[in-house]
Amino acid sequence: MTFELNARKLLGMFAPLWLLLGLSLAVNPEPWRTDPWSFAWIAATPLAATGALWLFGRRRWRLELTPEAMIHHTIGRTEVFEWRRMGPIGVHGMPVLDLVTPSTLHFAYEGEGVEGLVGKAIGRRLLTVFGDGGARRLVRHIEDYRRLHAPVQASTI
Repeated sequence: MTFELNARKLLGMFAPLWLLLGLSLAVNPEPWRTDPWSFAWIAATPLAATGALWLFGRRRWRLELTPEAMIHHTIGRTEVFEWRRMGPIGVHGMPVLDLVTPSTLHFAYEGEGVEGLVGKAIGRRLLTVFGDGGARRLVRHIEDYRRLHAPVQASTI
Protein backbone atom coordinates (compact mmCIF):
# COMPACT_ATOMS: atom_id res chain seq x y z
CA MET A 1 0.00 0.00 0.00
CA THR A 2 1.39 3.40 -0.96
CA PHE A 3 0.43 6.92 0.13
CA GLU A 4 1.68 9.57 -2.29
CA LEU A 5 2.56 13.18 -1.59
CA ASN A 6 -0.49 15.46 -1.27
CA ALA A 7 0.21 18.93 -2.71
CA ARG A 8 -2.48 20.61 -0.58
CA LYS A 9 -0.94 19.26 2.63
CA LEU A 10 2.55 20.19 1.46
CA LEU A 11 1.40 23.73 0.76
CA GLY A 12 0.08 23.89 4.33
CA MET A 13 3.66 23.63 5.56
CA PHE A 14 4.25 27.15 4.28
CA ALA A 15 1.35 28.68 6.20
CA PRO A 16 3.68 30.23 8.83
CA LEU A 17 5.56 32.09 6.09
CA TRP A 18 2.35 33.58 4.72
CA LEU A 19 1.20 34.50 8.22
CA LEU A 20 4.47 36.34 8.81
CA LEU A 21 4.21 38.06 5.43
CA GLY A 22 0.67 39.21 6.25
CA LEU A 23 1.79 40.47 9.63
CA SER A 24 4.74 42.28 8.04
CA LEU A 25 2.44 43.87 5.46
CA ALA A 26 0.00 44.98 8.16
CA VAL A 27 2.64 46.36 10.54
CA ASN A 28 5.02 47.97 8.05
CA PRO A 29 3.41 48.24 4.58
CA GLU A 30 5.67 50.94 3.13
CA PRO A 31 8.65 48.73 2.14
CA TRP A 32 6.25 46.31 0.45
CA ARG A 33 4.58 49.15 -1.48
CA THR A 34 7.90 50.49 -2.74
CA ASP A 35 9.13 47.04 -3.78
CA PRO A 36 6.07 44.87 -4.59
CA TRP A 37 8.21 42.39 -6.55
CA SER A 38 9.94 41.30 -3.35
CA PHE A 39 6.58 40.61 -1.74
CA ALA A 40 5.37 38.69 -4.82
CA TRP A 41 8.63 36.72 -5.04
CA ILE A 42 8.54 35.72 -1.37
CA ALA A 43 4.84 34.85 -1.44
CA ALA A 44 5.13 32.83 -4.68
CA THR A 45 8.20 30.80 -3.71
CA PRO A 46 6.21 28.24 -1.65
CA LEU A 47 3.74 27.86 -4.53
CA ALA A 48 6.57 27.21 -6.98
CA ALA A 49 8.34 24.81 -4.59
CA THR A 50 5.14 22.87 -3.95
CA GLY A 51 4.34 22.72 -7.65
CA ALA A 52 7.82 21.47 -8.50
CA LEU A 53 7.80 18.86 -5.73
CA TRP A 54 4.36 17.67 -6.74
CA LEU A 55 5.21 17.48 -10.45
CA PHE A 56 8.69 15.97 -10.17
CA GLY A 57 8.88 14.41 -6.72
CA ARG A 58 5.37 13.10 -6.17
CA ARG A 59 6.27 9.52 -7.05
CA ARG A 60 9.56 9.71 -5.14
CA TRP A 61 8.34 11.25 -1.85
CA ARG A 62 5.84 8.75 -0.53
CA LEU A 63 4.99 6.44 2.33
CA GLU A 64 4.93 2.75 1.49
CA LEU A 65 3.62 -0.07 3.66
CA THR A 66 4.93 -3.61 3.30
CA PRO A 67 4.32 -6.67 5.50
CA GLU A 68 7.77 -6.19 7.06
CA ALA A 69 8.08 -2.41 7.38
CA MET A 70 6.86 1.12 6.78
CA ILE A 71 9.11 2.73 4.18
CA HIS A 72 9.47 6.50 3.98
CA HIS A 73 10.79 7.52 0.56
CA THR A 74 12.07 11.09 0.38
CA ILE A 75 13.72 13.00 -2.45
CA GLY A 76 17.19 12.23 -1.07
CA ARG A 77 16.93 8.93 0.79
CA THR A 78 14.78 6.04 1.95
CA GLU A 79 14.09 5.23 5.60
CA VAL A 80 12.88 1.75 6.53
CA PHE A 81 11.01 1.34 9.83
CA GLU A 82 10.53 -2.33 10.64
CA TRP A 83 7.20 -3.05 12.33
CA ARG A 84 8.81 -5.17 15.03
CA ARG A 85 10.97 -2.22 16.17
CA MET A 86 8.22 0.38 16.01
CA GLY A 87 6.05 1.54 18.85
CA PRO A 88 2.44 2.65 18.43
CA ILE A 89 1.90 5.51 15.98
CA GLY A 90 0.28 8.72 17.16
CA VAL A 91 -0.56 12.07 15.62
CA HIS A 92 1.17 15.11 17.08
CA GLY A 93 1.40 18.72 16.02
CA MET A 94 4.68 20.37 15.23
CA PRO A 95 6.15 21.99 18.35
CA VAL A 96 5.35 25.73 18.48
CA LEU A 97 3.60 25.64 15.06
CA ASP A 98 0.81 23.32 16.17
CA LEU A 99 -2.06 25.41 14.82
CA VAL A 100 -0.80 26.26 11.34
CA THR A 101 1.34 23.41 10.03
CA PRO A 102 0.59 19.80 9.18
CA SER A 103 0.81 17.37 12.04
CA THR A 104 3.32 14.57 12.23
CA LEU A 105 3.23 10.83 12.71
CA HIS A 106 5.09 10.21 15.94
CA PHE A 107 6.37 6.83 17.12
CA ALA A 108 9.17 5.27 19.12
CA TYR A 109 11.65 3.37 17.00
CA GLU A 110 14.34 1.07 18.32
CA GLY A 111 16.79 1.22 15.43
CA GLU A 112 20.52 0.69 15.20
CA GLY A 113 23.30 2.96 16.43
CA VAL A 114 22.91 6.49 17.74
CA GLU A 115 19.89 7.17 15.53
CA GLY A 116 18.15 4.17 17.09
CA LEU A 117 18.91 5.30 20.64
CA VAL A 118 17.53 8.75 19.88
CA GLY A 119 14.51 7.19 18.15
CA LYS A 120 13.77 5.09 21.22
CA ALA A 121 14.23 8.00 23.65
CA ILE A 122 12.37 10.81 21.88
CA GLY A 123 10.74 9.02 18.96
CA ARG A 124 10.65 9.63 15.23
CA ARG A 125 8.46 12.08 13.33
CA LEU A 126 7.21 12.01 9.75
CA LEU A 127 5.17 14.82 8.22
CA THR A 128 1.62 13.82 7.41
CA VAL A 129 1.76 15.16 3.86
CA PHE A 130 0.70 11.82 2.37
CA GLY A 131 -2.67 10.52 1.24
CA ASP A 132 -5.99 12.21 0.68
CA GLY A 133 -7.48 11.96 4.18
CA GLY A 134 -6.55 13.59 7.43
CA ALA A 135 -3.70 12.57 9.72
CA ARG A 136 -5.86 10.41 12.00
CA ARG A 137 -7.26 8.58 8.99
CA LEU A 138 -3.71 7.93 7.75
CA VAL A 139 -2.79 6.47 11.16
CA ARG A 140 -5.89 4.23 11.06
CA HIS A 141 -4.87 2.95 7.61
CA ILE A 142 -1.31 2.28 8.78
CA GLU A 143 -2.36 0.55 12.00
CA ASP A 144 -4.99 -1.55 10.18
CA TYR A 145 -2.40 -2.59 7.60
CA ARG A 146 0.06 -3.38 10.35
CA ARG A 147 -2.46 -5.56 12.23
CA LEU A 148 -3.49 -7.44 9.09
CA HIS A 149 -0.10 -8.02 7.51
CA ALA A 150 2.36 -8.10 10.38
CA PRO A 151 0.47 -9.62 13.34
CA VAL A 152 3.32 -11.83 14.53
CA GLN A 153 5.77 -8.93 14.50
CA ALA A 154 4.18 -6.96 17.32
CA SER A 155 6.23 -4.12 18.74
CA THR A 156 8.54 -4.73 21.70
CA ILE A 157 8.75 -1.02 22.51
